[in-house]
Amino acid sequence: MDEARRLPERFAALQPFVERWALATERDRYHRLHSVGLDELRSFYEAVLPRLDEILDHLDRWSVQALPAAERTLFDLAMTFSETAHPLDLKWKDVDFDDAYSWKGFEFRTVSTVPVGMPPAD
Repeated sequence: MDEARRLPERFAALQPFVERWALATERDRYHRLHSVGLDELRSFYEAVLPRLDEILDHLDRWSVQALPAAERTLFDLAMTFSETAHPLDLKWKDVDFDDAYSWKGFEFRTVSTVPVGMPPAD
């Protein structure tokens, strides 16, 4: 296994979720949410939720820019959790609603580099 995709040893029990759920981009996390069923999502959710406070406390030791490789993987796993948990938190019966919107039509853009409170340059 690629060492860059390993979790810190104390979170090794979550390693089976890394390949499918430790996703580095918002776009990938969004697509994962809409490409799995509730049962698979629930399995991930139930594994991470009881450890979430411990995960966040562990990650709080570093700035996001300075995360070691194993912690970056853990961070990606936590980000995916936070961006995919709402169907279970809200007790949805599915991860998508056919008549709500087409999730495939969303575009993902890069983060703005304009400082908060500053108007964009003309």
